[in-house]
Amino acid sequence: MNERNHDQPTAGTLGWKISTAVLAVLLIVSLLLHVFGSRAGSAEAVATVNGVKITKDELFDEMAAYGGSSVLDDLIRQEVIRQAVEEAGTTASDEEVQARMEKFAEPYGSMDAFLAEIAYYGYSEEMLREQVATQIKIEKIIGADVAVTDEEIAAYFEENKDSFDQPETVRASHILVETREEAESLLKQLEAGADFAELAAEHTLDEMTKESGGDVGDFARGEMEEGFEETAFGLEIGETAIAETSYGFHVVRVTDKSAAQEATLESAREEIVDYLTQSKLADLVDGWIADREAEADIEYLMEW
Repeated sequence: MNERNHDQPTAGTLGWKISTAVLAVLLIVSLLLHVFGSRAGSAEAVATVNGVKITKDELFDEMAAYGGSSVLDDLIRQEVIRQAVEEAGTTASDEEVQARMEKFAEPYGSMDAFLAEIAYYGYSEEMLREQVATQIKIEKIIGADVAVTDEEIAAYFEENKDSFDQPETVRASHILVETREEAESLLKQLEAGADFAELAAEHTLDEMTKESGGDVGDFARGEMEEGFEETAFGLEIGETAIAETSYGFHVVRVTDKSAAQEATLESAREEIVDYLTQSKLADLVDGWIADREAEADIEYLMEW
């Protein structure tokens, strides 16, 4: 029901500093391999218009005409990585991949929320796990012991202090219905002692929060629609009121609040060390990939 922002993860959302070169090719390579497989049977239809076929061959030619050379470069890079990792013989266990995935998910509060976020950008869990495994294998090949200095930590904190400050947040539950009359009826039932979670499970139109008793989690200002946000931030813990948004009418109950907190170097230190370490390691990985490309015997067989 809410309209949370879907900005790309940045300095404050650690774990997303996977190698740029590795992730940049993930989606397009996976999609191309899924659609084309091989060029054999390229007369196979990928769509029809009033019974007229559009073939794989036509789709390929159109894609080649628009950005085909960059797509080919991405495919080449992916193959260079695959061969180098296979030659080195390094491995990544399921436990290592899971631990890295859980690290990525920490800023989102849960794995489900993290997977929903990457799905928004077109990545599946399987695609990301595969790429994380490749990243871990490359890191083992490099074997780099990355060090971060106190000076670097302090400088990064000063440059990015605002991103580490904790804004005021509210945790709320809601029951979404179509009309104000329904909301007012539910509010009266709650005032008479009805259980909020039970009413949410029975009446809410929000399928995403139905099973959690209407809980929408913690949010700061600017993350929800204005009507919902103003109501929630105006309530004390345990209070309930009706809010109106473009989705309908919400019976909102605030379950927790956290005051804004200004970050200190000490409170942000662990996060900064983690980020700078991953950033340096990612740069080393990118350099390793560039070196492998430079060493590879690559022959272009197609004119663009």
